[in-house]
Amino acid sequence: MTSLIEFRRDLHAHPELAHEEHRTAERVVEFLAPLAPDRILTGIGGTGVLVTFDSGAPGPVLLFRSELDALPIVELDVATHGSRHDGVSHKCGHDGHSAILAGLAGRLAADRPERGVVHLLFQPAEETGTGAAAVLADPVFDAIRPDFGVALHNMPGFPLHAVVVKPGSITCAVRSIVLRFTGRTAHASEPEKGENPALAIADLLRECDAMNVADMTSPDFRLVTPVHVRVGSVAYGVSAGDGEVHLTIRTAANSGLAELQDSIVELARRLGDRDGVHVDVEVVENFAANMNDPQVTERVRWAADACGFDVISPEFGMRAGEDFGLFSERFPCCMVLLGAGEHHHPIHNPYYDFPDELIATGVELFDRVVRQATADGASR
Repeated sequence: MTSLIEFRRDLHAHPELAHEEHRTAERVVEFLAPLAPDRILTGIGGTGVLVTFDSGAPGPVLLFRSELDALPIVELDVATHGSRHDGVSHKCGHDGHSAILAGLAGRLAADRPERGVVHLLFQPAEETGTGAAAVLADPVFDAIRPDFGVALHNMPGFPLHAVVVKPGSITCAVRSIVLRFTGRTAHASEPEKGENPALAIADLLRECDAMNVADMTSPDFRLVTPVHVRVGSVAYGVSAGDGEVHLTIRTAANSGLAELQDSIVELARRLGDRDGVHVDVEVVENFAANMNDPQVTERVRWAADACGFDVISPEFGMRAGEDFGLFSERFPCCMVLLGAGEHHHPIHNPYYDFPDELIATGVELFDRVVRQATADGASR
């Protein structure tokens, strides 16, 4: 376990952003190559790594996934293994998730499954919602055809080592959109001679806020969050002629997300027409909801019970999105949350650091899923 902690801290000290995880991927390969897996493929979906352990006997094809990328966040107060890259840090725990997958690789190398194949995917670009699509579009990945897949995410706010799992939506469908307003500048003393988008943008923000149903127990849950707004430029003699609004929208399931986006776009264009302003729309990030398959979820729950971990079955999932959701649209999957401590710094916080003691928990859980599935020959 000491080597896994050192590996995790090394990844933490050298974070890389989405699609730039070259050193991280190289470090994964360097760490796993001595375990002599049957295959190590690099460049999956860009910078991803796919590691395969094959029993040689017919059986289920299993996929376990972790993530490689970090975030553009300045790290605070991580003394011994803090980020060496200014403005970039592992504030979501992907370094810990990768250490867990590396630990599972060690278990598989020491004791091959009775039957079937186990693939370990170190996925790039989870944070931007583009990595899963890149992996799924890769012909190499298309050939492996998993019977089911499992991923985990540490989650502060839950008791340390608790396993949080439920069937159905465990993470939200999330999309980030940019609405660009194009009018016409005028002299600030004669704003009536131009088309200023400021009022349309202001009204859009107010009406988007009125769309929110923030209670996740509601079947109508939806959330519209403004993340960036700009109108014109800092030129005090000029009435603005352009502007843009960046929004992140989310719903519990995929079905409601397009409807919410359509409502926002219709509203923006109506306000633009009112004020003589043209509106363009761009989708910049997209995360499918993680829809946990009931049978795979039950396997994970059984494994957690067999390991002696506390199991929490929440009424609803978390508000955040996670790129693993796109895999759950292709084959049965389960995303499981691991409690990182009720008072642990939240993810995406500059003080956050993955709790090293969770590595053993994740390894034990994943290994138990493998042993149970390959012993009974689970497959579609």
